[in-house]
Amino acid sequence: MKLKEILEIVNGKEVYVDNEGVYDIDFKSAFGSDLMSDALCHLRDADETELLITGLANMQIFHTASTLDLAAVLLVRGKNVDEHMIKGAKMSNISLFITNYTMYETCGRLYEKGLGK
Repeated sequence: MKLKEILEIVNGKEVYVDNEGVYDIDFKSAFGSDLMSDALCHLRDADETELLITGLANMQIFHTASTLDLAAVLLVRGKNVDEHMIKGAKMSNISLFITNYTMYETCGRLYEKGLGK
């Protein structure tokens, strides 16, 4: 599923795009968690076709996404993103998006539309 479709499904907005090529990635699945240790454990074989969905709005998400070679992170619950977070995204080469939906609703909407099936 392309990122534009993902963003339409969850009424998502672009916060920072590291590379416009992120819109051309065919995302195969997503993983939702606020525990980056869970993400590291369950996504150890992930690549840029995996989308990390989280409500954790701190620099740890970029360390995790970078370690896992992910291209994008989607923040839920309309988290506030400050300049420090945007700088972290830039330094990590990770694109960052946001939705106002909860984690549950975000994951449910994407799964219902076929992401990860």
